[in-house]
Amino acid sequence: MSLIFLKFFHYLAIIFAGGVLVGGGLIQSIFTRSNQVPDKTVGKVLKILGYLGLASLIILWITGILLSNLIYGGFAINTAFTIKIIGAAILLILSFIVNIHVYNSSKNNEPPNKSIMKFATMSGRGLIIVVLLGAAIAFN
Repeated sequence: MSLIFLKFFHYLAIIFAGGVLVGGGLIQSIFTRSNQVPDKTVGKVLKILGYLGLASLIILWITGILLSNLIYGGFAINTAFTIKIIGAAILLILSFIVNIHVYNSSKNNEPPNKSIMKFATMSGRGLIIVVLLGAAIAFN
């Protein structure tokens, strides 16, 4: 029962994290291409999406640690899994940094730095691919 419970929340968090990455990235890219700053409402949506993404990553880590201990007895599964974990750790750190940057920007009534947001979005997409490929190879 606990295995099903953990897997359910792990997969649910994957869906939320992926949706936030795609949705938030799409909204930001549209505003960046048009060289406009999002209004306050869209800014609030992006801020909430950032928090949802961060919460999803934290849930992924908690459920992932519990699942790997329950199923495999720890993290020493294989090289692909190690690469997946490293990519996921970098993604979590990047999410923390971006959320802090967006929080500070909104507190100062300034738009987030375009360069930081573009780098974070592109890096996040790349890291998601690394994590998914690592998982697909590790659990093959």
